[in-house]
Amino acid sequence: MNPGRYVQACVNLPELPDDRLYDYHIPADWPFIPSPGSRVLVPFAGRRAEAIVWGCQEPTYPETIKDVLAVLDDTPLLTPDQMSLIDWLAMRYFCRRQDLLHLFLPPGLKARTEKCWRLTGEPAKMTALLDRLPLPPEVLQDLRKALAGLAEEYTPLPKLPTEFKPYLNQFVEQGFIKICWRPQKPAVNFKTVQAYTLAPEFSRAAADRLTAKQQKVVAFLADQTTPVSTKEILAATGVTASVLTALCQRGYLTKTTLTLERNPFRQPAVPQPVPELNAEQAQALAQIRAALHRGETAAFLLHGVTGSGKTEVYLQAIAEALKLGKDAIFLVPEIALTPQTVERVRARFGETVAVMHSSLSEGERFEQWWKMKNGEVKVVVGARSAVFAPLPNLGLIIVDEEHEFTYKQEEVPRYHAKEVAYELCRRNKGVLVLGSATPSLESVYAREKGELIGLTLTQRVLGRPLPRVQVVDLRQEFKARRFTVLSPVLKDEIAKRLQRREQVIILLNRRGFATFILCRECGQVLKCSACDVTLTYHRKPNVLRCHYCDYQMVPPDRCPHCQSHYIRYFGHGTQRLEEELTTEFPHARVARMDLDTTSRKGSHEQIYRQLVRREIDILLGTQMVAKGLDLPNVTLVGIVAADAGLNLPDFRAAERTYQLLTQAAGRAGRGSEAGLVVVQTYNPEHYSIKALVAQEEAAFYRQELAYREAANYPPFTHLIRVLFSGPDQHAVVKAAQKWTSLLQMALAKLALPPATMEIIGPQPALIEKIKNKFRWHTLLKTKELVLAERLLPRVVQALNRERRQGVRIIIDENPYSVL
Repeated sequence: MNPGRYVQACVNLPELPDDRLYDYHIPADWPFIPSPGSRVLVPFAGRRAEAIVWGCQEPTYPETIKDVLAVLDDTPLLTPDQMSLIDWLAMRYFCRRQDLLHLFLPPGLKARTEKCWRLTGEPAKMTALLDRLPLPPEVLQDLRKALAGLAEEYTPLPKLPTEFKPYLNQFVEQGFIKICWRPQKPAVNFKTVQAYTLAPEFSRAAADRLTAKQQKVVAFLADQTTPVSTKEILAATGVTASVLTALCQRGYLTKTTLTLERNPFRQPAVPQPVPELNAEQAQALAQIRAALHRGETAAFLLHGVTGSGKTEVYLQAIAEALKLGKDAIFLVPEIALTPQTVERVRARFGETVAVMHSSLSEGERFEQWWKMKNGEVKVVVGARSAVFAPLPNLGLIIVDEEHEFTYKQEEVPRYHAKEVAYELCRRNKGVLVLGSATPSLESVYAREKGELIGLTLTQRVLGRPLPRVQVVDLRQEFKARRFTVLSPVLKDEIAKRLQRREQVIILLNRRGFATFILCRECGQVLKCSACDVTLTYHRKPNVLRCHYCDYQMVPPDRCPHCQSHYIRYFGHGTQRLEEELTTEFPHARVARMDLDTTSRKGSHEQIYRQLVRREIDILLGTQMVAKGLDLPNVTLVGIVAADAGLNLPDFRAAERTYQLLTQAAGRAGRGSEAGLVVVQTYNPEHYSIKALVAQEEAAFYRQELAYREAANYPPFTHLIRVLFSGPDQHAVVKAAQKWTSLLQMALAKLALPPATMEIIGPQPALIEKIKNKFRWHTLLKTKELVLAERLLPRVVQALNRERRQGVRIIIDENPYSVL
């Protein structure tokens, strides 16, 4: 093997325990060495696997190194900058490179190859060898035919007689035949159709010799300046495809392939006038513009009340970036927000805009990815994963509603898009703008420390007032024996809005019809058999469903435990609320927006369009309805169970409740009419509710920060959750205890102060079983994140060496939930 013809590759197999790089040799007869970032096909553990070339390095034992089988791409799909970012992400989020690759590559690129062979030895010697094989005459005859067709070019390997297969390696080893793997087109590719034009040599004189149908086609194509698809020709002329075939055979038409664009946008871009900024908006934009012109890394926190015009500041900042030749990414927290955001961005920047989110088809995502990669678009709008858009000249990233927990991925790789955005801006000397009416405590604290530059918008656009907040104390409703989910106050306000033809939004952050089912005879609650959670009743369809593993069952007529008929449905979900609203207001047009009604492609956009056209009077739903909807005809927001989130065993419960309620309240009063928010709660004295009512945001942040500091929670420390899960409860407990013990020993060896890392646990997770996997966790608090990044993976490796018996270990830094 030749020196210098070795590469290190990241083998892209999900079952590999780590992300070590493997050495491979480039065959001597290859005229080139694949560049880093290229996909290759390699032998691995007795099979073929896709890998990414990560670098070139001479191996320690070159005689054991296997050859690369094929190069799968003409040009590298990953840039050196992207590969460096993947290395950083793998360390930062305790995962493997393989876990990250799909975020950076276009969809549908699974390696597809065909086995090929070519003649490399002298034919006469090969024939002599063939004649000596102990095979039946008819088999030898078939082989001679197959081998006679071989040339110096690789051709697909034909179906060989079974008797010959044991001898194929003998031919390869003796140098008569060489076998390779040739890449085929990926499953997802650009959409193409056959198209036709008149051949250059076609003459009008020839038309006289054509049939009437052929003349129709020729006359139609004579008026066209570009190739026309088969479908269009047949539709315009009324002929069949055989007519086109006959014209091609006579040399009168030229057949070509036409690439059709998959358009993910359902509405055309309609240009809109650029509004004039108020003084606060102009001041904020001026600072962002100055940072863009300096060409240095800068990070801003744009803190503006709901309806203050943050989006317009974003759009004009993007316009400035484009003037400077920079690309921009605009992140939104929910797919539900993407249609309206895309509409506004495309109205400003037209065809230079791409969209990127999971609701697109695989083909649409494939084409959008290549448009970004090739520099055909300048602005990308999308949800969390759009932060990895392959823009070649990134200069600006907008993170709208930056406080939203949906920017944190809950599955491996557990990255936070906001942190990734900052790292990208740092590497590209770009500008990061975090925007929110209710910033996360981490961002507020970073602003106080000077890590973020604060920008403030205190007034709504056109001086419109913030909505008035009215509290309904549900304890008093209970005393008055009013047990309906809608209080008389809220019903009365809804009726007034319907009478005035205004729109209403109702928030209830619980899906389904009833939240649990209880047997009143024995007290048993129906739970999921695979998870330690109650089943939620969904009336449409008539099932009990687990919201963790999607297990479903038909609601029983009798209690499964005591056979009693006394089964009762408790709690309210969005389905039940929809039914009550429809009953209470039979003439109102009611729509529901939750995970159950928005699972179909385009469903978010459909509901949004109906709202804009005022085809919906009352929109109810989960937290989706609280985010980003800018509808001037909405004058009432009802929050049905404001304190539901406060009862969760989560240190972020108060922050998340305050943010959700404030965002929901901000949907009201964005037009010419004043807005009202009705808040139903059993806990009106809680500081998050009081801050909402009094609109005293600063008071809430002061109190919540003081609580976090006293309890040593983020943002004053890094919280790391190490989760152990597996089907064997004993093995899970043992692994959790052993891992925690190994960590304590590792810390003791470093002789670090006890306060360096606080260890809590191991202990059962709050939901102890999900999908038939038992769950324990250990929580770590530390200010030394770099130490944790180095130390924790080593402890996992140490436990691997002692066999962890099928227990999965997940390390999650700053999780948004510890359930």
